[in-house]
Amino acid sequence: MKKIILIFLFLSFSITAYSWEKVPVQDYVDKKTKSPWNFFENFEDQKKGKLKLRKLSINDKGVGLKPFLIKEENDGNKFLEVTVKHRWNTDKTKNKKSQTERAEFQTKQKRTLKKTVWIGFNMRLPENFMHLKDRVLFFQYKNQFDPMQKSPLLGLRFYDYGKRLSIGGNTGGIAAKSWNNKENKIHDVKINYSKIDKDNKWVMNNFKTRNSEYKSTLVCSIQKVKTAKIPDYCKDEMMDYNKINPNFSICYDVYTPLWCYGDDGKLISKSKMQELLIDKSTILKGAKNFKSTNLGEWSTYKIGIRNSKKEDGFVKVYKDDKLIFDYKGVTFNWKGKYTGTYIRIGVYRDSGIRTDEKFPDQSIHFDNLTVVSDKKTLDKYLN
Repeated sequence: MKKIILIFLFLSFSITAYSWEKVPVQDYVDKKTKSPWNFFENFEDQKKGKLKLRKLSINDKGVGLKPFLIKEENDGNKFLEVTVKHRWNTDKTKNKKSQTERAEFQTKQKRTLKKTVWIGFNMRLPENFMHLKDRVLFFQYKNQFDPMQKSPLLGLRFYDYGKRLSIGGNTGGIAAKSWNNKENKIHDVKINYSKIDKDNKWVMNNFKTRNSEYKSTLVCSIQKVKTAKIPDYCKDEMMDYNKINPNFSICYDVYTPLWCYGDDGKLISKSKMQELLIDKSTILKGAKNFKSTNLGEWSTYKIGIRNSKKEDGFVKVYKDDKLIFDYKGVTFNWKGKYTGTYIRIGVYRDSGIRTDEKFPDQSIHFDNLTVVSDKKTLDKYLN
C-alpha cells in the first residue's frame, strides 16, 4: 500500500511502510523462538510491470517472471498480480492424473522448528475471476524435505467452483511416501467451509484433527430421507456419505448446504441447522460462519504458526480479523531429511490436462506481505 508513517507509542517503535523493509524483532519476543524472516513488502517502490524479486524467489518450472506483474490502482497504490495459465509451470511428471500448474513467489527457505512465525497479506480476487471445480491453492506454509511427497502444514484452497474453502494440511508423516489414507488419518488437520451465497457467508462443513476421521458439522440422519419430499433441484446434488458414515448424509446444490432431514423425514429448520455448525472439538476450533468477500474487494489474512514436535505447536488463521482456524498441538512429526520451510503465495491449481480441458487464466492480487515474530507487530503493519 502507499507509504505512510504510523507511530504506536505502546509498542515503543514507529513503522515506516517502505518496500521491503526489515522489521525489528521486539524486546518482548523470545529470541530463541523468533521468526527467521522479519520483513514487510508493499511493492510501492517497484516499477509497473514485471516483479523485481529482491529477497523473494519464484517457484519456477520454466515460465520465469511472466506470471508476476506490478500494477497500480487509480489511487496510486501498487500491488502484485499473479497469473497462472494453461500448462504454465507444470510438474515434471508423465502422470497425467497428477498434473498441476502454478505461479508462486516464496521466501528463502529457512529452518523453523521451534520457531513462531506470523504472516499477513492482503488478497483480492478480480471481478472477472473464474473459479474452477478443481483445487486452486493461494497460500502454503510448507515444511520441505528431500524428497517431499506430502502436503504443506497449512494450505488455503478453493474447491468446487469457489463453493468450498479448505484450510489445513499435514502435521507429519513419512515425507518421501506419497499421500495415503493411513498417514492422512494420523497427521492431517483440516477445516472445510461451504459458501452460502444468499447469506454471503462461509459456514463450517466438516473438520479433522490428528488421529481421527473427518467429523461433519452439517450432517443429518438419512434413515427416512427416501420417504421425504426432496426438492427437485436438490435430488441431483444429493451426496451420499455412506462410505464414510452410514448414518449421515448432506443435501447440496453445487456443494452448498441447503436442507437437512431428520429421522421423521421432515426438513430441519434453519435455526436448528445453525446449531449443527458448532465445532465442539477442544483442539481444533473455527468460526461458525464468517463473511464472504466479493470479487473485486480486498481481504486480509493473518496467519500464526509454531512448528513443534510437542503439544505447544499451533496454527491460527484470521480472515479480516475473524479467527477461522485454530489448531493447538503437534505440528512437526516428520520422518525424513528436513531442508527448511517455505512461505509460498500465488496460484497453484490442478491442471486441466488431467481431464483434457484447458482451464481459463486465473489472476490473484496480493499486497502488503508481512512476515514477523509476533501478532502484535503484524497487526500494526496490516491495520
